[in-house]
Amino acid sequence: MIQVQNLSVRYDETTILHDVSFNVAAGESFALVGESGSGKSTILKALARQVKPSSGAVQIGVDPQEGADRLTLARQAQMVFQDPYGSLHPRRTVDDALIEPLVVHRLPDRDQKVLDMLDAVGLPRRFRFRLPHQLSGGQRQRVAIARALMLDPPVLLLDEPTSALDVSVQAEILNLLKSLHEEKNLTFLLVTHDLPVASFLCDRLAILKSGRILELADVATLRTGNFASEYGRELFQRSVG
Repeated sequence: MIQVQNLSVRYDETTILHDVSFNVAAGESFALVGESGSGKSTILKALARQVKPSSGAVQIGVDPQEGADRLTLARQAQMVFQDPYGSLHPRRTVDDALIEPLVVHRLPDRDQKVLDMLDAVGLPRRFRFRLPHQLSGGQRQRVAIARALMLDPPVLLLDEPTSALDVSVQAEILNLLKSLHEEKNLTFLLVTHDLPVASFLCDRLAILKSGRILELADVATLRTGNFASEYGRELFQRSVG
């Protein structure tokens, strides 16, 4: 479902990603784990066509992105951002945010789809016409997840989706994402610095440092800390310390 092959990204003279390669199967949940500046968010941006690869290739679904227009790509993958307040327009209601992709793609039954999606992400229907500032952080992130799912994309790109939330709310959003992943057979690509989050939500992960993948590991390694790389073991020790 997701293919990243020998991806390198440079900004001016600085190389952010060095020859990164990995695949994510349909229905799999895969994490990119590393500290700030490791290049993991740049991979999401390359997949979302927000940055252009210097070399290599990225692909979502069956069609190479080089040959796909933005509307086609939007039906394949959507992104959920770290800051739900920053990703929602402050003067547009929940209804506005959810109905916009349906209008752009000229899809029918818009009212019912909005109501169904509010139900799916656990938001009361009475919140439909509220503004972002009238919602809590967790409620805003539920809106952001709902908006990402309005076109029924098979892939969600998750950029630290719980790190801006209170600890008490993080578990609610993670449980929601896990339920949606199972119910809709979604493919997740998660960016996180938090190994416990990756362990809860993902099947496999890549450890990144300085724009390079040091190793690929499965969920069993996530839970035991038996990483092949010294850096992976360091991250694990920090997460349990």
